[in-house]
Amino acid sequence: MAPAASRTAGTPKAAQAARTKAQAIDALMALPELKAWSAHIDKASGGKAHGAVLDDEEDGTKLIGGKNYWSLSFVENGDEAAHRWETFLVATSGDEILVDDTNDDRQLTLAQWRAEKRPLERIVKQADSAPAAAAPPP
Repeated sequence: MAPAASRTAGTPKAAQAARTKAQAIDALMALPELKAWSAHIDKASGGKAHGAVLDDEEDGTKLIGGKNYWSLSFVENGDEAAHRWETFLVATSGDEILVDDTNDDRQLTLAQWRAEKRPLERIVKQADSAPAAAAPPP
């Protein structure tokens, strides 16, 4: 095999830098949905709960379609428990982020997740259904 062929074969992987778990968490927390969810959780709980990202695969990564992903969950982290809101799969190389749709046993791209699940509506619905503590009696 010619040296040029060897370099060409290795180029795609070399072009995609490896992403550490910390970088994967940072990438998730930079998503507008997670920023909004975190702010909502903090406000709705009066600062008693916070949004956080937890590692689902402490021993490593998940292999999906021949590619490795960090499995990370966004949770509402309170004093007594952490409630999972969503599980994400963040590629260990490149910039791909998938959403693990456990109800349908499939992985969604961020675009599919936004279109199908409308994640920002989740906090609007929660705010609308919250009892109005300061509302005057009828």
